[in-house]
Amino acid sequence: MENQTLDIKDYINILKRRIRYLLIPAAAITLLSIMLAVLLPPVYKSSATILIEEQEVPKELVKSTVTTFADQRIQMISQRIMTRSNLMEIIGKFDLYADDRKSKTQEVILEKMRKSIKVETISADVIDPRNGQPTQATIAFTLSFEYESPAIAQKVANELTTLFLNENIKNRTQSAESTTLFLSEEARRLKDKIQQIQADLAVFKAKNLDQLPQISQLNQQELTSLSNQLIGLDSQERSLQERRFYLEGQLAQIDPNSMATGSDGLRVLDMKDRLKLLQSQYPSLQASYSATHPDVIKMKREIESLEKEIGTNTDLNDLNAELTRRKTDLASLKKQYSDKHPDVLKLQKQIDTLQQTMLETKKNDSIKSGIEADNPAYITLKSQLESTNAEFKSLQYSRDQIKSKIESLRESLRQAPLVEKEYMDLIQDLDNSNLRYREVSAREMEAQISQQLEMENKGERFALIDPALEPEKPVSPNRVAILFLGFVFAIAVGVGCIALVEMMDSAIYSEKALISILGQTPLAIIPYLESKDEFELRRRQQKMFLIILASAFVLAIVGFHFIVMPLDIFWYKLMRLLGFN
Repeated sequence: MENQTLDIKDYINILKRRIRYLLIPAAAITLLSIMLAVLLPPVYKSSATILIEEQEVPKELVKSTVTTFADQRIQMISQRIMTRSNLMEIIGKFDLYADDRKSKTQEVILEKMRKSIKVETISADVIDPRNGQPTQATIAFTLSFEYESPAIAQKVANELTTLFLNENIKNRTQSAESTTLFLSEEARRLKDKIQQIQADLAVFKAKNLDQLPQISQLNQQELTSLSNQLIGLDSQERSLQERRFYLEGQLAQIDPNSMATGSDGLRVLDMKDRLKLLQSQYPSLQASYSATHPDVIKMKREIESLEKEIGTNTDLNDLNAELTRRKTDLASLKKQYSDKHPDVLKLQKQIDTLQQTMLETKKNDSIKSGIEADNPAYITLKSQLESTNAEFKSLQYSRDQIKSKIESLRESLRQAPLVEKEYMDLIQDLDNSNLRYREVSAREMEAQISQQLEMENKGERFALIDPALEPEKPVSPNRVAILFLGFVFAIAVGVGCIALVEMMDSAIYSEKALISILGQTPLAIIPYLESKDEFELRRRQQKMFLIILASAFVLAIVGFHFIVMPLDIFWYKLMRLLGFN
């Protein structure tokens, strides 16, 4: 069978022999195709076209806070619109999918509605202003909804269009408000930070006023000035020291009591001079008289009384002369050595000892004598010495103050590098914060202008240029295509059934099959002689087949009429489909 070559005559014989295997499936499929083409509900599509208009104000003057591309915004708005809450509200408002809601879940209904909503962008060739190259840009998009009722499809499409336009305005306004709010909060935070840094800087300056970088140069200049002042004080102190030594020497050589005279014009001697006079006269008096002579005894008693009164006769002149000599030696040594030289220190110690001795001697002499100085020259020199001592003490105080100030300035200069680093860090932080604050403030002003632009609807916006209309013709199903494809499929199934039955049949029906099996040509071919009984049986079988086929057709029509659709309505739809009504 595989090797035999069939011609057109063989195919015709096969078709005659297997005609029922072609007609039965072909008729069934054709009937199903007709029923499907007639019974499928029409689906109407209502669409609205929305144009993406550019910003009215030039972008060079006012920049928008919405930086996403049109395609991206369209997808984002679509996702926000097709949320569960929005779709369920629309379904309830227009009573969509009433039959499905009785038997199907909410997720299935929502998915069905999402598939019925379509957003398609419209692009055009434009020139990119940034690089001057041609590119594709989205200039508009269509929003459509498919439903069985054209009026409801229009209403839902308009509802979706309204939601889409409102969501775009809301999205852009919220974006501008969010940007403005963020920049305002950032500006406030930076302002608080600047105020905190300024407060820290003020505290830092108050705490480290003498170590600040701008003060360091002044401190260095003041340190130099104080050093020069200290050198000048040293010179003044040496001059005062020499003057004091001179005045002390002169004062030591003058008797504090002037030589008083009596009424007779003769000089009145003091106790020291009287003692010296008596001591000089006593040897002469002893030489003239005996020890028991009244004059000798009187003079002796007077001498003892004077010695007892003035005490030891310490010669201040000798002490003063010694002190003057050592001070002269000290002045000479200071010209050659520093104040800390051992010889200078030793000589200074001796001078201090002599001065202390003279002071004690003068004090004792003054207490014992009880006589105030009345010599004008002595009083003048003493006043000059006291003035010199007071000036010397003032210089010492000034020296101590200057040294303390110098030490303070040196400490400030030593601490200045560390303070400068921390100070410069604060200054840099303050400058950076001020710069950032100015930038954020400028952007905040731009955001406020952009927000006003969006509130007045002057920015890029969606404009409805073609509202959704009630569709006149359904977009699906394509009934002609269903009928045509059903007819083609019916023929194909019938031919396939014939081929399948023919391949499964092992009987020999032609000479070619016999030659293929035997490998030789038969001498004669005797056709099959059908008996009268066989003929009658075949006729009865054919009648029975036709009766069963007719009965099945009638039952199918009756079932269709009562179960699916009345026949008059079906006939009306069929005629309308074929264009007769």
